[in-house]
Formats: sequence, structure tokens, C-alpha cells
Amino acid sequence: MKMNIIRHALLMGFALGCMPMAAQGTSTPYSPGITQDAVSYWLPKTKLTVTVTTRKSTFKPGEFSRYAERYLRMNGIKDKAEEVWEITSVEVTPYGVPDKDQLYTLSFPLKGRRPYFELTGEGVLTAVNTHSKGNELITTTVINNASAQPRKTNPQDYMTEEILMAGSTAKMAELTAKEIYNIRESRNAITRGQAEYIPTEGESLKYILESLSEQESALLTLFSGTTETEEHTFTIDVTPDSPVTKQLLFRFSTKLGVLPIDNLAGEPVWIDIADKKMISLPSETESPKKTKSAGKNQNAFLYCRIPGRADIKVYNNRISFIEKELPIAQFGKVEVVSSTIMGKNADTKITFDSATGAVATINE
Repeated sequence: MKMNIIRHALLMGFALGCMPMAAQGTSTPYSPGITQDAVSYWLPKTKLTVTVTTRKSTFKPGEFSRYAERYLRMNGIKDKAEEVWEITSVEVTPYGVPDKDQLYTLSFPLKGRRPYFELTGEGVLTAVNTHSKGNELITTTVINNASAQPRKTNPQDYMTEEILMAGSTAKMAELTAKEIYNIRESRNAITRGQAEYIPTEGESLKYILESLSEQESALLTLFSGTTETEEHTFTIDVTPDSPVTKQLLFRFSTKLGVLPIDNLAGEPVWIDIADKKMISLPSETESPKKTKSAGKNQNAFLYCRIPGRADIKVYNNRISFIEKELPIAQFGKVEVVSSTIMGKNADTKITFDSATGAVATINE
């Protein structure tokens, strides 16, 4: 597919990605956008969001934990509260941000048809003559949400008057243990057909057995304690400007959870980003910045990226949490999309991946 192409590369050399434009002796910050004469756009660079999902388990000892072995023969029951964190999953997701070293302007002809250009709010080109259908620039925020917990049964709802009126904790524990044994005996009598009254209707029998089991479980927590779990999600942004090995990503503690890299209370978790070097980079004479000196038509080029690929690994001293291959815009090269998108070819439809700048679809 051959098309005439337009390029006007704007050199960027000022801080914060701004380019001064002279106007009546003054300089004003430049920003991408669409005017009557041209469209200016950024190509994206790829950033990575590392999403770490963790589970926090909080143990609370039972009121009668010290009597668990004496009255119920329950061994190894903890009598102190504790909090334990674990990493349940790690995911790495690419997204795009403007590459302040890759700003281009495509000039419109004085006559003839002009294409429609779609940019993100930050000026990254996402589509020509069509809509990107949700291919918008992704923004990320730190998330730290605890998942909702189901309603817990209150064991005191199943305590008899005798238990509640007992004069000491030891006596309450003894009477509660007896109540647990009574519940077990009642359930066994029903299942064996030895109870005085056994419902003949299946749903009624099921309800009674479930109710007895619920009572037993609730009272047992007074001895065994309870464990509540919460899920927390953390996100860390990484910009892979170059390959890295064993770059410290965050720290993690089984007692404190995800920690910043300067908190030595946690063990280190690293990230490796290895450039697979599947794309041969252009030479000096082939690069977009050298097009003008090579004598080519520097006024009509539309550019995209051909992203490279990288192997990503997140790990600690014992385990690799994730290993995957991802496209990385800045590990690839900048290329011409196609020929002229003006005049008779002004209806050509192109969409771009906003995370990598690659052509997603093209339809003349």
C-alpha cells in the first residue's frame, strides 16, 4: 500500500517537554493539538503498572482460648492476636504517556480534503479518520481497598442463661464446652434416627442440621479464635527507559504488607526488564531526524512506532511472581505509517495503540 507521506519533525530541547515558538518577539509554551494549518502530536512511550494483590489475615484469639485443650482437647490454639500478609498475585500492564522526545507536526494542504485526527487529552495520536473505541490513554492511581467481609455470627447469641450467669471465665468456658457437646449429641441423634422428633420434610431437616452446625461453629470460635481476611491492591509505576536487572520495586513484610523501597522492615522485591532486541534500530541516515539532510520530502510524513519487546520478571529471593513478554515503544523505532493521507486518500482509517504507538488497524 503506497501513499504520499508528510513529515515535519520538531526538535525538542527544552525542559518539561515544551518548545518555544516565536511570535512577535515573544516565546510561549508549545502544546500538541489541531489547528487550521496542521496537526501536532506526540508519539507515546510505554510505562508499566505493576499491580500487587495481597491478602491480610487478622487472627483474634477466642475468649476461652486458654481452656481449649482442657475442655475440648483442642491443641495448638493461639492465645495472642497476630496479623499476616501474603502476596496472592502480581500483574504487569503497559500504558502510554507522551514521549517528549517524539513530537511531530503534519501540515495540511491549502486545498483538498483533510483527514480527521483523534488525540488523547495529552496530545498522543490515537486515530485518523475514525475513533479509537476506548483506546484512550490509561491513567493509574494507587488503590488500597479492603474487600467487604460477610456478616459474622455472634457466639453470644447461642450462650445459654447458665453460661452468661457463670461467675468466672473458667466456669463459662466449662459450660460452653458442655453446650457444644450437647449440640453434637443432638445432631448425631437426628442423623442416626434416634431423636424423639425428626422432621419428615427434607428442607426442614436440612434447616435444623444447618442450624445446629452454625451454633457449634459459633461457640467453637470462643476457644479457637477467629481469622478475618482482607484483600488489598497496590500499584507501582515503572518507566523502562532502558533494560534493568534486579531493580528494587518495593519491599514486602509478612507482618506489615507492601512497603516503600527505603523501609528495611521488608524483604526486597525486584523487577527485571530485558530488551529482546527484535527490532533493528535505524542508522543515522535512516532516522527521521536525518530525513531533511538526506534531501527527502520533509513536509509530509505521518509517523508511528514499531515497538520492541521486553521480557518482564518480578521476583524475590524465593519465588518469581510473574514472567511475561510485553511490547515497549521506546525499545523499538519510529517509522513512516504510509503515503499521503490528504487529497484522494483522505478517507484512510488508521487506529494506533496508545500504549506503544503501533498501528492497530489501517483501512483505505
